[in-house]
Amino acid sequence: MAILPDSREQMVQFFEAHIPVWAKDPPSIGLTAAQIVDLDSRITAARAALTAQTAAINTKLAATEVMHTQTSDLRGFGSDLVKVIKAFAESTDDPGVYAAAEIPAPAPPTPAGPPDMPTDVTATLDNFGQVKVEWKGSRAFNTQFILQRQLVPVGGSPTAWTYAGSSATNDYTDNALPTGYASASYRVYAQRSSGASDASTPTTLTFGTEGSGQQASSGSGDNIALAA
Repeated sequence: MAILPDSREQMVQFFEAHIPVWAKDPPSIGLTAAQIVDLDSRITAARAALTAQTAAINTKLAATEVMHTQTSDLRGFGSDLVKVIKAFAESTDDPGVYAAAEIPAPAPPTPAGPPDMPTDVTATLDNFGQVKVEWKGSRAFNTQFILQRQLVPVGGSPTAWTYAGSSATNDYTDNALPTGYASASYRVYAQRSSGASDASTPTTLTFGTEGSGQQASSGSGDNIALAA
């Protein structure tokens, strides 16, 4: 079993606590007075070194904190100056400003590319004969959504897809739905300056009558939802 602690601080404390005891009568424990004097000198030197190290660590920590504060202040102020230079270059439409300031000019914007196809299109009919169409799709880069409608006359063939409206949000209310048709289908595609997506999977409202009120069922594939 080790008698001396592994920690340097605790080891110094061990000898600081024991030297008064050992110094009372060195020969009784097999030591000499000279050894006690030498030990005391070494304890004093070790304690001074530990104290100096602690002070150095504290000084380093304080210096590090000051360094972080000053460099953060420089970054903030310098960043504001760079923004001023960029704004000046843009306002004067002079790319030479970047070269004069020896900072890189902004890279040309990356083309956004065509938008993704809208998904999860649904349509519900309200009591006023208006159809609310909703879908999922990204509106990034000023994307617009174009709606197309296809009607099926009672006992007839489907019409061609025609423009029904556009929206900058993810919903659109069709308040110009003609009456007297067996069903109406809607599909949506996204469009922006870089191109257009494919048209979404259509959703269909199938009309019927029940009593004196108009009824409609809406769905795409096997997903059917009723709307009164």
